[in-house]
Order: sequence, then structure tokens, then C-alpha cells
Amino acid sequence: MFKRTVECLFIIALLAGLLAGGAGATMYYYNIPDVRNLPKAECEKALKAKKYFTEIIWVEVEAEMYTQIGKCQGTEPFGTIVVVEPKNFPIKVKIATKGNFVPMTLLMTEAAAIDAVKKAGYVPKVEYYSEEITNMVGKVKASQPEPYRNLAKGGTVLLKVAKPGYPMPDFIGKNAGGALQTIQQLNAVKTMALKGTLVPGKTTNVAQDDQKVYEQSPAAGSVLSAGSEIKLTAYKYVKPGTIIMPNLIGKTEKEAVDTLTAARLKVNVKYGPSPRQINLKNRVMQQSVSAGSETAGPILLTIGK
Repeated sequence: MFKRTVECLFIIALLAGLLAGGAGATMYYYNIPDVRNLPKAECEKALKAKKYFTEIIWVEVEAEMYTQIGKCQGTEPFGTIVVVEPKNFPIKVKIATKGNFVPMTLLMTEAAAIDAVKKAGYVPKVEYYSEEITNMVGKVKASQPEPYRNLAKGGTVLLKVAKPGYPMPDFIGKNAGGALQTIQQLNAVKTMALKGTLVPGKTTNVAQDDQKVYEQSPAAGSVLSAGSEIKLTAYKYVKPGTIIMPNLIGKTEKEAVDTLTAARLKVNVKYGPSPRQINLKNRVMQQSVSAGSETAGPILLTIGK
């Protein structure tokens, strides 16, 4: 595209120069046939019909996919050439003759597909998706790259294989309570004994985001088998100006103070004797607000000495 743009700009500049000079010169137009995707014989015939080519220079290139083998992929030059004097010139033609191609594995069994990929010189990688249509179970539904696409030897071919099971729902952006209820409904309908767990997540000052799921494990679309555990991580709303107090016990004085200062909380420090059985010298022994509580400060830290 860039080369074609440069050629067009050159032609425009040439025409502008001729017009600016007031010249009434005759201009000669050479139309290059578009031979892309033509077989070599047809391509050669179309070009030889134009008498202004002194020579056809064949340049072998790699095909993007198997169906392009033996077909022309373009010429240099391309399009229309404008000159002020008649001339004959050679033309380069790109012809697809080379390439390594991904084998056809669709609807093959997993084992047969892996074997075909290895024999073709590639590295197979299997990714499972849930499938309730029994005659697809254990077979390849798709590959990446697709069959017959050009891929260098040693490259990885991803095989998507159907596995019996129920697909993991997409809970991202949903309310955590509703998501856990959906999991229980699945247990009732599918008798899968799924376990739903709500994991404490980030805090938010946006009330509408309270209990909104932003992370889930397994990922949406994964295969759920009987007894799978589903972990959901959701936001927890706290009023603006408050934070959820972290556990600072055992942290150094600097670490604890820096953590609270970054949260814009006022921090006071006092010192007390460190218990002999636990070495908490220069470390936090007590915090005035317990971990997990909402607070806007101030915080009193007791440091061992």
C-alpha cells in the first residue's frame, strides 16, 4: 500500500510539473494487467499480450495458504505508469511456489490430530472446550492457525477439542450474590456438586460497583466437571475517605507508616517492650483498628523496642 501511494504521488507530481511548465507534451500510459491469483500460464499469457514488456522475471514467494500455490501474487510495477516518452521495460511477477502448511485436523480425534500435526513438523497444543453434543466429544472443532495456512516448521498449532461437561458461565460484571445463586441452580439442574466461593477483592468508592464480580476462576467457557470449585472475586464498597484496614502486625515501622500514609490516613506511633517469645523489635505489635475493618483514621501503631 505504501509503495502504491508513493507511485501515485510521483505521477501527480509529474503531471503538475508538466502543467506548470506549460508544456503540451504527449504522455504515454502503460496499464499493467492485474494478474493476482491467476495460474502461471494465464498470468504469462495476459502479460505477453502487452507488447511493452521486454522480459517477464519470475520471483518465487511463499504462499499465505495452500490454495495460492502456483498462482501469481502481484507484479512490480503495478497499476498504471505514465511517462513522457514511449519505452519498453521488464516486469517482475511474484509466483507462490513455497510454504509450509497446517494440516487439516477438523473432526479428527484428539490423538489422530496430534499425530498429524507432529508429522507435519509442528508442535501441537490442546485446548478443551465444553460440549454437550455427544458425537463431537473428543474431536477437533477448530485449529489455530486454520488448516492449509502457511506456518513455519516448528510453530505451534492450537487444537480445540471437545470435552464433555458444562461451560463455565461468564460472571464478570455480575452481582456476586446472583452469581452464587446461579451456581446453586446449576447444581440443582445438572447435579454437578459445584462449589461457589466469594473471594474478598478490591475496595471501591462507587456504590454501584459493590459486590460486582471482576475476576473469576475458571475462566468463562472452561469445562466444568463434577465437584469443580468456582472462585469469584468482587469489589467491596467503602464510603469515600475510608479504607479497609490492612494487617500490619509484624511489619517494620517504615513499611506500616508508608502503607497508611499512601492511603492518606493520619498515623500515630508509640513504643512498647517487645515480648521475649516473639521478636518484634522495630516492628508493629498492635494496631488500633483491626484488620478488615473500615476506617478513616487516625491509626495508632504500637512498635516493639
